[in-house]
Amino acid sequence: MIPEKIFRPEKNSTALRVSYDDIDLLKVLNMEPVPVDAVEYFPEWLKSLDGATIRIRGFMYPTFEATGLTGFTLARDNGICCFVRQPKIYDIIAVELAPGVTSDYIEGKPFDVEGTFRIQPESDETDLFRLYRIENARVLR
Repeated sequence: MIPEKIFRPEKNSTALRVSYDDIDLLKVLNMEPVPVDAVEYFPEWLKSLDGATIRIRGFMYPTFEATGLTGFTLARDNGICCFVRQPKIYDIIAVELAPGVTSDYIEGKPFDVEGTFRIQPESDETDLFRLYRIENARVLR
């Protein structure tokens, strides 16, 4: 387990720079598979990101629409797709754009998302299907 971690604000922003390695539960907790109660095992530094404004770089998971998106799934890399490999729960983040903000689909290019990070596990009795989300987000290219 990584006992401590310090996040630095981005230049010209109050957002903390976070990477997918920082929220990767295999790297942080050696946790695989990820149980539905995973959050109970999170170190305090990871729990403290809940509600913080962060900036993270990723790829847009393929959508069914190309324009006017108000939300999407951000993926760790562009190899995560239904045709290549199944993403780990910590490799994808649900993104909800700020009110009035939209984005077009961005194919195969990394970009930054800035917004309020939430640790909000969603599961049935045995499986997690969502762990992280970013609210009030904006896309930075």
